[in-house]
Amino acid sequence: MLGLMDDLSPPEMPLMTVSKIQPEEVVHRLQKAVLTPGASGGEASESAVAPPAATMQAAEAEVRYPTSLPALAVRMAHSSKLLSLSPSFQRYAAASWFKDNIKKKECRLYEAGSREGFCQCGYPEALHEEGAIKPDAADGGGSAGLSSWDRHKHTREVPTDAFGDVRFGGPGQKTSKYVRVSADTTPETLYKLLTEQWKLAPPNLLISVTGGAKNFYLRAHLKSMFHRGLIKVAETTGAWIMSGGSHAGVMKYVGQAVRDHALSSRSTQGQIVAIGMATWGTVHNRRALVQAEGQHLAQYPMDIQGQGQLTCLDNNHTHFLLVDDGTHGCYGVEIELRSRLEKLISQQPLGNSENDLKIPVVCVVLDGGPGTLNTIFNAMLNGTPCVILEGSGRIADVIAQVAGRPLTHVTIAHIHQLMKKFFGSEYDSFSDLRIIEWTKKIQDIIRMSHLLTVFRINEDQHGEVDVAILQALLKASRNQEMLGRDSWQRQLELAVAWNRVDIAQTEIFTEESQWKSSDLEQAMFSSLVGLKPEFVRLLLENGVSLGGVLAQENALCNLYNHLPGCFFLSQLARRVDSEHRKHRNGPQGLFGRGRPTLDRGARISMSHVSEEVRHLLGSFTERIYPPKCHRNLGRDDDSVTALTMVRIDTQEPSSESFSEAPRDPGTDLFLWAVLQNNRELAEIAWEQCKDCMCAALAASKILKTMAEKDSDVEETERMMELANVYEKHAIGVFSECHSCDEERAQRLLIRVSPSWGRTTCVRLALEADDKSFVAHSGVQVKLASGETILQGTQKTLHHIHRV
Repeated sequence: MLGLMDDLSPPEMPLMTVSKIQPEEVVHRLQKAVLTPGASGGEASESAVAPPAATMQAAEAEVRYPTSLPALAVRMAHSSKLLSLSPSFQRYAAASWFKDNIKKKECRLYEAGSREGFCQCGYPEALHEEGAIKPDAADGGGSAGLSSWDRHKHTREVPTDAFGDVRFGGPGQKTSKYVRVSADTTPETLYKLLTEQWKLAPPNLLISVTGGAKNFYLRAHLKSMFHRGLIKVAETTGAWIMSGGSHAGVMKYVGQAVRDHALSSRSTQGQIVAIGMATWGTVHNRRALVQAEGQHLAQYPMDIQGQGQLTCLDNNHTHFLLVDDGTHGCYGVEIELRSRLEKLISQQPLGNSENDLKIPVVCVVLDGGPGTLNTIFNAMLNGTPCVILEGSGRIADVIAQVAGRPLTHVTIAHIHQLMKKFFGSEYDSFSDLRIIEWTKKIQDIIRMSHLLTVFRINEDQHGEVDVAILQALLKASRNQEMLGRDSWQRQLELAVAWNRVDIAQTEIFTEESQWKSSDLEQAMFSSLVGLKPEFVRLLLENGVSLGGVLAQENALCNLYNHLPGCFFLSQLARRVDSEHRKHRNGPQGLFGRGRPTLDRGARISMSHVSEEVRHLLGSFTERIYPPKCHRNLGRDDDSVTALTMVRIDTQEPSSESFSEAPRDPGTDLFLWAVLQNNRELAEIAWEQCKDCMCAALAASKILKTMAEKDSDVEETERMMELANVYEKHAIGVFSECHSCDEERAQRLLIRVSPSWGRTTCVRLALEADDKSFVAHSGVQVKLASGETILQGTQKTLHHIHRV
């Protein structure tokens, strides 16, 4: 029966003691008890849910707490990384989270409405529990004479019965996530659902699209520009798009834009996140989404012809939050919760930024009626900039017509004329009092000009919607901060987070702007962490100093702690894991099966980097980063301190080896880029290296060593390709030097490089088997001279390799 499914969550377990049992043993026994394979193979058997009595009896009562089996299982799963949970266990844990945290609304008092057999909530009598049809039982004995049903008083929250995946029929068989949520759900819970349960990466921008909820005509040119601009801004910035989620009006245009992106051959940057927030009670065919256990694959039929006064979900949105207030057929239930969720998102920190930047929110408006006018007005009162698309119709065109005009021209009579022009026959239903109210709101909107941007096709023949959206955000930021240089720096950080070099060039690095290197250092660090080579080059062109960036406390170490998944990171993880086990005497490591990744509590120190680089270059080199400079760069907790202060090597070079000049920041950055096999960043950093020939040969050696050890065939091919590139770079540098001064060029071959482990170019070339470099005539002459040229660890090698 719709809306009245039984709660099938397991019963509460008695008090349990677990203090003297290892977490991995508790989880192992719980898995064994809970995940008894069913006849269909691998699914959790509900009949197998029982307290593991033997486990509980084995422990003494030191810490006691009441808990349910799913709660204990989830707690143990989070506290231990020592086992791989089966898929069925993970599904059970996820279902438990939804049951515990997500509710729906149902009517608890049947009050006859205008339609016979229907309650004032909109649902028929048959879909109410027996107790709800007895007013005295439902309302404490005093509700028999009630004449009005109240959704706040006469509904109650119960665990949701609709969540999981929904598959839409038709071409492509699109699958989306969905959940039915109570209108009283906290926005914090919804944000946790989006980021933790549905695993969405936090956005760098939230685009809230609003406007006409009914189908309206959008001219082909404007429709194309809207599609292209919306997807471009979402794709380049990592934004979330939020709309009403139904297959009608502006939501349908949003869905079509997402569809066009998915079908495009250039859509290689991942899925666009389009979140639809709709009213549960207005969704057509919602019965198909209901299943008490949840977590099922619902088959949703797109029945546009038979939807009547309801609406179908849009099959191109990726996620749905279906807001339930216990009523049927009442539109707009989701508006308040959507507003609160958007406000919460705007308070979240932006990306990896170490400053106080928050996720920006922008409202994009197409068409719309009086409700859209209220949305625009409230959004701007909250400081959210709005972009109005002129030519989309109705209220959007009314605002576009008066935007930028003196307030004295925005009169009630003028608004009357515009309403009649753009609303057509709908205008006849508007009272004079309402138009007076709307005129005042439009005047207030125009006063907040820093938050209002109108995209005009006639004026912006070469403009794009995505640029208008980002310019609107920068304009709002520029006006709100009122902090001079700090305001410009915040705008630059936003441009970096969005990865929009074009916006930075046109809006920030203008002819009249003058930047000091120190003003650009934070943006440069964010660009490096975000792996944004175009921004790195732009900032270098505008005067940022790499020395200043890496001179910040722990800057280089932090770069290594932000490495993306790559072969070198897996090797570092093994090294950190090995030390952790050695100092904690743990039976197993920090990492599970497959390529290791860093545990959340572990930190990479420069000592780990130095040893791993020495391993890649060869034992003939010395450590690049001396031990005496290694400080604990992790947290203050004892485990990390012990981990990062350990001396790894047993062969300690003499103190004279480390009395070197300050390191070249270009070389440090080049090494960081090469170790992650990032071609674009490596090329930019190599151009900044002082000892560029030795750096190129060292890169060739490192990349070839990693290629020999990595099992990823495609990654190995890229490593070898990049190694060959740097061998050619080294040949090019040596050839240029050799053509200018042969004697000095040959001395470069045997010069000891302090930046690369006190080895020489020729030694690196021979160890890397760089045949083309060694075959160079200038190198051959030096090899034929018989000098002691293979210098690495202050040892003389008597055998000269010849090509």
